Amino acid sequence: MRTNPIVLEMLMQRFRSVAEEMGYSVQRTGYTAFVNETADLGVALVTPKGEIFGYPSGIGITTFVNLDMSDAFGAFDAYDEGDIVVTNDPYTSGAMSSHLPDVNVFRPVFHDGELVCFTFAYVHSTDVGGNVAGSLTPSNYEVFQEGIRIPPIKLYKKDVLNDDVLKLILNNVRVPADNWGDLRAMITALRVGERRVHELIKRYGRENFLSAMDDCLAYSETRVREQIRRIPPGTYRFHDYLDDDVASEVPVRLEVAVTVKDDSLHLDFAGTDPQLKAAFNLYSAGKPHPWLIYKLMSLFFTMDPGIPLNAGMMRPVSVSAPVGSVVNCVFPAAIGLRTTMGVRLQDAVMGALAQALPDWVPAAGSGTIVPVVFAEPSATGRGVEVNVLEPLSGGTGGCPVADGLHARDVVDLANLRNSPLETVESKSSTRVYRYGLLPDSGGAGRYRGGCGVVFEFEVLAPDCVIIARGMERLRFQPWGLRGGECGANGRIEVKRAGADRFEQIHKADALRASIGDVVRLSTAGGGGHGDPLEREAHRVLDDVLNGFVTVAGAERDYGVVVRNGVVDAAATARRRESRRPKAAPALYTLGPARVEYERLWSDEVSKAMTDIVFGLPQAMRYEVRARLWRAMEQRRAGDALPDTGALRDLWSELRRQLEKSALRIDAHAGVKAA
Repeated sequence: MRTNPIVLEMLMQRFRSVAEEMGYSVQRTGYTAFVNETADLGVALVTPKGEIFGYPSGIGITTFVNLDMSDAFGAFDAYDEGDIVVTNDPYTSGAMSSHLPDVNVFRPVFHDGELVCFTFAYVHSTDVGGNVAGSLTPSNYEVFQEGIRIPPIKLYKKDVLNDDVLKLILNNVRVPADNWGDLRAMITALRVGERRVHELIKRYGRENFLSAMDDCLAYSETRVREQIRRIPPGTYRFHDYLDDDVASEVPVRLEVAVTVKDDSLHLDFAGTDPQLKAAFNLYSAGKPHPWLIYKLMSLFFTMDPGIPLNAGMMRPVSVSAPVGSVVNCVFPAAIGLRTTMGVRLQDAVMGALAQALPDWVPAAGSGTIVPVVFAEPSATGRGVEVNVLEPLSGGTGGCPVADGLHARDVVDLANLRNSPLETVESKSSTRVYRYGLLPDSGGAGRYRGGCGVVFEFEVLAPDCVIIARGMERLRFQPWGLRGGECGANGRIEVKRAGADRFEQIHKADALRASIGDVVRLSTAGGGGHGDPLEREAHRVLDDVLNGFVTVAGAERDYGVVVRNGVVDAAATARRRESRRPKAAPALYTLGPARVEYERLWSDEVSKAMTDIVFGLPQAMRYEVRARLWRAMEQRRAGDALPDTGALRDLWSELRRQLEKSALRIDAHAGVKAA
């Protein structure tokens, strides 16, 4: 390294503090509650090559530390001082933006005419146009439905606002004042960062600044490689599911093979399902995109908490993401719910690494992050008002040494904050009845999973739309480890005005609601870790007294009998002795719904399905997969469970039907009229 170690340590801390000051600048000057209350934002200092070297740890989203900005920076041959670029389009920014509501801005920083770095900021905009208020809904099937697409374009040239660009953007969103207010907050942060960079260069010198910028990345990389060497070499496989894609009832299989070799990690997502005609796709541009690998950052920090937070952390990680799959979709696939996809992918990655690091990896968390979007008619009588009521999450999984956290999964997005209920009710026509932890939702274990949350509110305006995108684990529970039980499923329930009971619905995809309707959203709990019968009785009692576990749940799940607020030791001993397992538990507890599903959809049958659909033109994959899935499920109800042979027979029959309907299957030319 070129930089003096003491100077390097000081500058690494200054890089972080500058980024955090930028983050607080966005939050404090942001216009919408989702920015100034929830803090769904991101900021960074970035090298001219597009790697983040200064990143906050105390404000904003924590997952994008290895975001590759090189393609977006390369959209222009030259920059001038005072230029500011805006973009929100993943397909034209090299996946720097990962869905349209994430509006990104960046600004070049010069010193004596030389480009030294970029300042960067983004916020999640509550609305960027599209076919629904809030822009995102699971049933979108192409990106054009999700809002205005802004390729990298100069919003400012030499500090002069390009009014034409601004007008074009604001004319295509539902709440232009909100968007412009948050844009100005980001612009403020860019200028704050630029000013601080000049101060650093003045104090430490340009050469020290530039060398430290490179050396801090190399230093983080070196420390991560040291931790990877501690992982037993080999290839570890696991898969998980999205419940479905909302457009159909077909679960979405996400498969990964994690290969550890020397001081590097490779993630291969072969076997993952093809891209969907729904909004859960992820455009990764073939890169090790944060949404494919971000949980590894948490693992590395657990193994070595002192690693500096920058893009060098993820240099040892590579990926293979099949083109046309849900992890590397092709234009113009809808990508609005890429968070839901990315979160479940991390469950699969951690499930694989649990085989290699059983003493480090926790059970599955709720895998849920739900910005509850509420759209209502504007009080002015023109248009709509759009607010995010709360960013709901669930419990984290229990780990080998501690209980899971309540209501904090996805833990990697933990800097997202609750909105005060007074703010929720003052900004939207709602009355909140309940917002708190859900007892018995955390998976039982020696170390219990964290509880999910319940959020219940009444609608106080007519003709409203509620989008609870990201509600997951309604079908397949978060899995437990080493004898720990699964976390409870999530639920969506509605009680219509005048009704006396709630009815459960499957997904809240643009849910229509009006005056007097009550909506209840319950998120999943985290999976448990270890045998629940090994949890100390006094800790189970504490959970009961704190409201995390009910008295009935303590006896049912832990064998602990609680009477009049104390443990009945004799009854507990008898209860536990009668339930002692006779064999060592399996590594995973997958839950009855998944076990039953995989009686048919085994690894062999799933691989055969993948081989069939990826051998087809892109345009045919989704339809063929859905038809074959339905046909196999119909056969499940028969006398014999179908297998790979039955699947191939069904495919031969379906192929003949397609050919009879004047369609020709041609893997090279696509689908054409015969």
